[in-house]
Amino acid sequence: MEKLGLVTEMRKDRRRGELRRARKAGRVPAVVYGESGNAALYVDGKELRVVLRRIAGGAAIVTLSMGEKKERSVVLAEVQRDPIDDGVLHVDFHEVSMKKKMHAHIPVALIGQEECVGVKAEGGVLEFLTHGLEVRCLPKDLPSGYVLDVSQLQVGQIVHVKDLKPLDGVEFLGSPDLVIAMCAAPKTQTEEKASSAAADGETAGDAAGGPAKEKGKA
Repeated sequence: MEKLGLVTEMRKDRRRGELRRARKAGRVPAVVYGESGNAALYVDGKELRVVLRRIAGGAAIVTLSMGEKKERSVVLAEVQRDPIDDGVLHVDFHEVSMKKKMHAHIPVALIGQEECVGVKAEGGVLEFLTHGLEVRCLPKDLPSGYVLDVSQLQVGQIVHVKDLKPLDGVEFLGSPDLVIAMCAAPKTQTEEKASSAAADGETAGDAAGGPAKEKGKA
């Protein structure tokens, strides 16, 4: 697990004017929630951007240095951004105990799409259906994500959660039958013609001014 850290300073004045001045000075308001109590903080904007780039949508444990040799291990819970310039306005952290198992959401990434047997040799269609997994583990075992190799996937084959290679110390939550990815059979010419005819029929009906129905009404 990659080690990430941020130096913080306590935030006592929460007035809007003070927050604006802090942001102009390059400090980002933050809040940490957890068993040790909630705390309002500032983190350095440049350091925060580095951490966000290194996490890049994945999962990670961040160590917050809070003065007087105090540290808290946290996960990133929410990032509020400016809708105009995408700058970070506020960050929420949730404290975790390094000795207790935690729940987390990790992203799934596919590799081997271009070499996929079912697509390259059999004309199938690769479908990526589940982009994230819920897991339980100790913070030290938290993976940044799960990488699934689909290069050997053939037409008709399906990858479920129960088919995933286990990760040390990590438990996959949710249904073991949840579909992560599959290689669907290519459409036959008959299916393509039927789909095209159905689409043409819907278009013709619309053009003829057929009756429109509102949702929830017969």
